[in-house]
Amino acid sequence: MSTLIPILIFLLILGVVVFVHEVGHFLGAKRAGVFVEEFAIGVGPKLFWFNGKKKEADGSATVYSIRMIPAGGFCKLRGQDEDSAVTDDRAFNNKSVPARMLVMAGGSIMNFLLAFILFLILTLLTGYQIVEIRGLPEVSPARQAGLQVGDRVTHVNGARVFLWENFLLQMEFSGGAPVDLRVNRNGTIHSYSVTPQETSPGVYRLGFWPDFRYGLLDDPIEGFRRVGLWGSTRTAAEMILFNIRLPFTMLARWVTNQHMPAGANVMGPIGMAGEVTVIYQQVIQRGVGDMVLTMLFFAGLLSAALGLFNLLPIPAMDGARLVFLIIEGIRRKPVPPEREGMIHLAGFVLIISLGIFLAYRDIIRLIPS
Repeated sequence: MSTLIPILIFLLILGVVVFVHEVGHFLGAKRAGVFVEEFAIGVGPKLFWFNGKKKEADGSATVYSIRMIPAGGFCKLRGQDEDSAVTDDRAFNNKSVPARMLVMAGGSIMNFLLAFILFLILTLLTGYQIVEIRGLPEVSPARQAGLQVGDRVTHVNGARVFLWENFLLQMEFSGGAPVDLRVNRNGTIHSYSVTPQETSPGVYRLGFWPDFRYGLLDDPIEGFRRVGLWGSTRTAAEMILFNIRLPFTMLARWVTNQHMPAGANVMGPIGMAGEVTVIYQQVIQRGVGDMVLTMLFFAGLLSAALGLFNLLPIPAMDGARLVFLIIEGIRRKPVPPEREGMIHLAGFVLIISLGIFLAYRDIIRLIPS
């Protein structure tokens, strides 16, 4: 039971995130005047379905369905992958390029919006840390380098840092090598070179306590400030940007053979379910409230990741379809459907192969040594 519950929670989170993504496509299609033939959650055989009440002039109505495998979903748009409905003004391919781009980008837009809302709720309720020095131990790399209480670190090795999580990641990137800091001290910019201290294997710190804003759920803490709407909004937006940039940053470091943080890995749904199980078993001991907040945070991460992944120019993904629409807008004519279809088919095979490979790695990783 201790394993089944977190797996069900993961499937619920995945279902909600996918549902929101498909709602984005659905709303974009409605806005563009495209008829949605089917709105499906999951893939594989249908488990449950019904017809919408609003019917077209030809008597057809949108089919809403739930399918057997809870690993995706889709909006089937009239005329999207065919050139047969030439005279149908409700067909996807008969709409303008901007209208079709809105439909394709709608899913990711909704995922980013969901992630922002979840992160905003969490920062308002639980607070957040900022990269400002609240306190310094008597002996620490930060104190030895000359940093002072009240200093706000704005850049590490030239990279801007706003979130505390971003700052910690830059420390892990350092691998223990000296880091160049840009610090704002009462409006004046100062620069320092500090060598992080390895506090545990693969974990590097400068040795200072960050300031924080306590949340609406917290009791007032003397000497600290409660979260504000503007600070929480900016923090939520920064969390979205941080999670969008992170995969590209990690890929660039891997390609250039730079130091990678301990535990950095790529995983598929099975690996994510395993991570959720571990996190659940750790957090549930602190209470249901903490578990719910943690799962909301995970849902925000997953929603942002899904939104980003779908915008990548990978054949069969929304990002690739957007690229074809951009090309069509430049050329003033579409790419031949059979050529685009072959590219998307190759991309679909690639994605399935990658999914199988990640599933194999996830299973191997989960099996005890």
